[in-house]
Amino acid sequence: MQGRLFRFISFWMFPLVSGSALANPLSPETTSVQSVHAGFKHEAIYGLCVSDSDAIAVGEAGLILLSSDSGNTWVESERFTEVALLDVECGSGIELYVGQSGQMYQRTDGSVEALSTGSDARLMSVAHSQENGLTVAVGAFGTILVSTDGGGSWTSSAVDWFAVLDDYVDPHLYDVDISKQGVITIVGEFSLIVQSLDQGKSWVTRQRGEPSLFGLNINNSGIGYAVGQEGALLSTSDAGTSWTTIKTPTKDILLNVTSMDGGVIVATGMRQLIVSVDGGDHWILNDNPAFLQGWYQGLEVSPESPFGTSIILLAGHRANILKLELQ
Repeated sequence: MQGRLFRFISFWMFPLVSGSALANPLSPETTSVQSVHAGFKHEAIYGLCVSDSDAIAVGEAGLILLSSDSGNTWVESERFTEVALLDVECGSGIELYVGQSGQMYQRTDGSVEALSTGSDARLMSVAHSQENGLTVAVGAFGTILVSTDGGGSWTSSAVDWFAVLDDYVDPHLYDVDISKQGVITIVGEFSLIVQSLDQGKSWVTRQRGEPSLFGLNINNSGIGYAVGQEGALLSTSDAGTSWTTIKTPTKDILLNVTSMDGGVIVATGMRQLIVSVDGGDHWILNDNPAFLQGWYQGLEVSPESPFGTSIILLAGHRANILKLELQ
């Protein structure tokens, strides 16, 4: 089994280009890369959320950055904790922050409240569904927390991990997605992908293997991707019921992934940004120095993209935030 990795630990490898060649959609003629925030050496951003023109980035030592103009400019918010904040969920009247030691906070109209989760495990990811009111947080040692009242109260969802892994280990869980239909999908260590169709009362194992999976994205049409160690990328076309492996041109760690209409896939990680414009049949490794230095884990598509372009925000090491425009 792969050694345990926390989602925000950095490993450095230099990418080697392989696979079929395509015209690079990230060439200067078709792409604009802009630095919209630069932090300091020991700062880091782990989570990023975009809702309309508002955006929130969270990270090391309680760092919170806010944008009200689609990520063009950022200001630091007053810190309400000194622990690392590892993810944030925003929009639909929800603003939730999760981090170390089971800490969770909710901000409403500028007022911050610490929520009781009943857990002291590191929380890696939180997701909320406006359509069905479900909120789910996941984290270390198999932690799954479910709320049906927007985060006001939480219950722990138990999984028989021995039955899943045939081993006495509670896997770290790194990312979570909730569909409009209320299906919860979670990725984690040992290539685990598990789903619940009943708000966390029971779980079905969809995938298991070796490399840890750190990032997950499933769109409303049921097309989705999961990424992780050794350049691993899995795809689904049925909302996570079944998964297939897609070969990527890297063995570097991939931390997050997103997709857009027309077969565009963007994955980012350790010194890495890879893009496919045909659903993963071909890949492009980008050689822009902005991506080859450090790592980017926060990855969001801005809904404020101009006609004919896609705006992507990336956040990561040194609390750097980049704005990438794909044409």
